[in-house]
Formats: sequence, C-alpha cells, structure tokens
Amino acid sequence: MPGGYRQNTRGEELTRIACPVDAPKSGMKVEGYQAPRQVIEDVERIVELAGVEVGGIEYVIDDRTGRQLYYDVNALSNFVADPVRVVGFNPYARLADFLIAEAQRHEASRGERVAASGGPR
Repeated sequence: MPGGYRQNTRGEELTRIACPVDAPKSGMKVEGYQAPRQVIEDVERIVELAGVEVGGIEYVIDDRTGRQLYYDVNALSNFVADPVRVVGFNPYARLADFLIAEAQRHEASRGERVAASGGPR
C-alpha cells in the first residue's frame, strides 16, 4: 500500500486506520478519480466472471513492482461522505434505480411465464 494513504495532506502519519469516510476529520484529501482504461477493463472482466451486477472493486498499485492488485469486492462500502460534490453523482441513487429496474424486469418476466402457462397454479 502506498505510504501516502497512511498520511494526511500535510504528510503526517495517521495514528488510526485511515478510512475515506473519515477523510475530513483526519486531514485526508478525497477527490474523484477516473481509473485508467486497463483497470476498468480488468474490473469489468472480474465482475462478469463473478456474476456481480452491482458493487465496487478496490485496487492499489504496488510501488515496488508497479503491479495492479485488485481486492475488496463490495457494494459501495468506503464511499465518500459527499459523493455528489466529490465525484459528481450519487451512487446510492444509481443503486436504487438499478434495483428497481431489476425488480420490474423480474416481475415482467414472471408475468410472462404465468401467462404462458395459462395462469397461476
């Protein structure tokens, strides 16, 4: 893990575990970031193979080797406290929209199956 993650914006070592949600309290700077295309493609492959439809994957770059390391597949944990201001969108609203659309798709599919079978049994 890069040393900067364990330091505040003044370069001082943090005395407790760093968490992006606590960034303002600990002096850490949190800002939007567009991952390189290769990282996006890697993550898309990971979620497709794992069957993940909603979530996030964190990654770090090993300073010693330059290698990208993917870890912590999760559903929006560690997200910033003010995402609209920081990254320009509300991930929780996007998640809700996705879940509603999936539920509607499921219900429509269920209705089609019931109609095709001649009604509920």
